[in-house]
Amino acid sequence: MKRLLAILSALVISFALPAQNEFTTYGSENAETPARYISLDECKQLAKENNAKIKNAELDIEAAELTKKGAFTKYFPQVSINGGAFKATDPFLDMSLDNVDIDIQNVWANNVFQTLYNVYGPYLNLSDISVKGLDDGIVGGIMAVQPVFAGGRIINGNKLAGLGVEAAKLQTEIARDETDLKTEELYWTIVSLQDKWKIIKSVNQLLDTLYRDATGAAEAGIIHKNDILKVTLKQSEMKSMELKLNNGIRLAKSALCQHIGITYDESISLSDTIGEIPNPAMFHADHNEAIKNRIEYKLLDLSTDAERLKKKMLVGEALPQIAVGAGYTCNTLMDKFKTNGLVFATLSIPISGWWEKSYEIKKQEMNCQKAENQRRDLDEQMLLQMQLAWNDLNESYSQMLITEQTAETASENLKLTSDNYNAGMISISEVLEAQTLLQQAQVQLSENKVDYMIKLTKYRQLTKQ
Repeated sequence: MKRLLAILSALVISFALPAQNEFTTYGSENAETPARYISLDECKQLAKENNAKIKNAELDIEAAELTKKGAFTKYFPQVSINGGAFKATDPFLDMSLDNVDIDIQNVWANNVFQTLYNVYGPYLNLSDISVKGLDDGIVGGIMAVQPVFAGGRIINGNKLAGLGVEAAKLQTEIARDETDLKTEELYWTIVSLQDKWKIIKSVNQLLDTLYRDATGAAEAGIIHKNDILKVTLKQSEMKSMELKLNNGIRLAKSALCQHIGITYDESISLSDTIGEIPNPAMFHADHNEAIKNRIEYKLLDLSTDAERLKKKMLVGEALPQIAVGAGYTCNTLMDKFKTNGLVFATLSIPISGWWEKSYEIKKQEMNCQKAENQRRDLDEQMLLQMQLAWNDLNESYSQMLITEQTAETASENLKLTSDNYNAGMISISEVLEAQTLLQQAQVQLSENKVDYMIKLTKYRQLTKQ
């Protein structure tokens, strides 16, 4: 009995000791591969470097910057080179002066040419002259057009592209925050599973010793063999739980490795433990001030600004367009190579489009109002979100304190039960029950600590701490 009491006391002490950093899965105590420790910060860094969602968000930034560069080119002249060639079966120009036969059948023109030919033909020795041309040719040229005034569409288009770059960067920050939160959830889940495994392992060691002592006591006639069966059933239950925990740990580690972009390895172990839980009062923030630093708040600002710029773009389409340009052309239309240069200015006033644009502008004004309404609504939702996260954090902290007290009570109960069992006042069933209560309290405490750490991370992200 003294030996049994010593074992139970050792169990109480083992539950009270802090968790160690090292973790070895069941059945791998003799593994030759050394453990590869990885910290939470290392996991976060790897996730930011390898996570697909963040990579795609960074590609969106590059795409938005290319769009911005493309919009900037609108400030410069638009240069184009045009060219063409043709070959006709019959010449487009075919005129014979001997009988003033031309392709354009016009009686008055024929009479004029016939009179001129009859009067002056003999003096100029124009007996039979024909003119033909434009049966083939090559035409080419280069043109440069510089917009002088485009209704503000170029300036506003560049501003809109700039907003796109800012929005892409903010979306990347959101992706990083979400990745950090997911990393912590996976990491602390594994830590919790490891803590549970340690508790089960300690209980298994106790039960093995208790089984040997109970067997000896039964052979001596001190206790009934039924007590041995109770210990055996408890051993089977614990080993089943240990097996499930081992499988759960492997699966959780695989999920963590996939999330941070590394190959799963059995030797991977987590170096961080939860440690002392900080009081949530240390992290409370003024939500009305914190909301201004939220990424979502800034995105709503950009969305509202973008709708206003879209309205200015529509107004610009209804304004006059002014441009100047210069060009250089060449052709071989009359069997000669001929070049020419020109400068020009254009003015375009979309008179018939004003009516249609007026409706489009009114529609865009409604979109601007919708963006403002959505912003106010989402601002209120974000304030509620932060308040809810704060309430959840405090509730989790309170639950953890209650569980800590429960674990301490269960530990004292196990010690008292072991004393009574040593005095022969109670049966082994009550010792097993006390041990089960302590085990449940320790497992619940581990889960509550993980829940608190995750909710603390979420609250700090929402308040940008």
